[in-house]
Amino acid sequence: MNNITPHTLRYPLFDIYWDYAKTAFGLLIGTGGLIYGGSNLISLLFFGAILVIFCFFGFQSYQRHKSSVVVDTDGLAFTAWTQKSIPWKSIKNIELRYFGRPIKDRRSDQKPKGVLHLTLKNDDEKITIDSSLYGFRYLVWCATKAAKEYKAPLDPGTVGNMLDIGLDPDGDSEMPDPHTAGL
Repeated sequence: MNNITPHTLRYPLFDIYWDYAKTAFGLLIGTGGLIYGGSNLISLLFFGAILVIFCFFGFQSYQRHKSSVVVDTDGLAFTAWTQKSIPWKSIKNIELRYFGRPIKDRRSDQKPKGVLHLTLKNDDEKITIDSSLYGFRYLVWCATKAAKEYKAPLDPGTVGNMLDIGLDPDGDSEMPDPHTAGL
């Protein structure tokens, strides 16, 4: 674990600000619908649901805005609403899962749309981070180093997803740039 350098990783601000704009637009539509459709029960339910959905989306955007991942030689610390930390030597399970959506008439050179989630677990904590984080490949690379050194198991799906993003599951690949955008 000596070749892991300390870094603080964050989500890209442009994406977060764009999510804030979408949240404001949704709240504007929901509020306008409640004001102008106030006498109709169906309108109240519909636009009230829109308000609730966009409030939830706004809170998620705010959480990503405040989130940071600190990686160092000792382990990983994730801060959002609360702080969670996992030392590398205590990791019991590493999962890298792909959540995609199908694209009709996809060309052979077109990348599929989706997101990867890296989940690190020990006896006390569970941390899940998605691939839009700056330095996500670096974080997965650090997890493979920890898995190799501390004998954490990797299931076949995780191994396949690591190979898909260009990382050797045995921990023998070169260190990715920790400042590059997510996948």
